[in-house]
Amino acid sequence: MARRHLRFALKQVTFAGVGMPGATLDCWDDDQGRSQWSARVVTRADPEQDEGEFVGVMADGRVVTGYVTVGSRQIGPGGRRETLVEFHGSGDLHGLEDPPA
Repeated sequence: MARRHLRFALKQVTFAGVGMPGATLDCWDDDQGRSQWSARVVTRADPEQDEGEFVGVMADGRVVTGYVTVGSRQIGPGGRRETLVEFHGSGDLHGLEDPPA
């Protein structure tokens, strides 16, 4: 059972140095008390990289960063060809505990 689940929006998102639309980020503690996190982005440009640094800005101005791997890509139908990309956090998510500037 997940504990301490948090979900929030991010803006000014980059993955492996490439700008992306905003993201939704989830953080939780697993059954062993380890911090876990993932992010989801809907984009028209499917990222070429399978892993890299993920950066985003919370509404209160805090910058969160962490290393991610691409967990899944779901390409939508139709002319817009939007893709839902799910990123899996690999290691710590930095900046979440920092006080707002």
